[in-house]
Amino acid sequence: MGSGRKHWRDRLGTPKTVVLYRTPDVWRFAVHFAGGIADGYLDQPSAGSEPGEAQTAAHAKAEELAGQPLTISWEESDKPDWWTGAITTEPTELMPNSATG
Repeated sequence: MGSGRKHWRDRLGTPKTVVLYRTPDVWRFAVHFAGGIADGYLDQPSAGSEPGEAQTAAHAKAEELAGQPLTISWEESDKPDWWTGAITTEPTELMPNSATG
């Protein structure tokens, strides 16, 4: 018999943004959903790695948390070593290619 409680993923709702930032020891992230925030740190890459590697890992973590493919458009923040990503739930393959017009 079910308890009637929603799965945590259903309670969080749609992902909206992801924040990624470097600390001296690790890359940290926060995925902002319509109904809450999931945050933590990335096991890999190391804090000394390039931002692109951390963005790729954070993208994978956001997809894992959302349970679906996501498209993330990253923008550097005015704070050093901080990035914000706007999330859309459409997979990249379905998005129009901006390079082709």
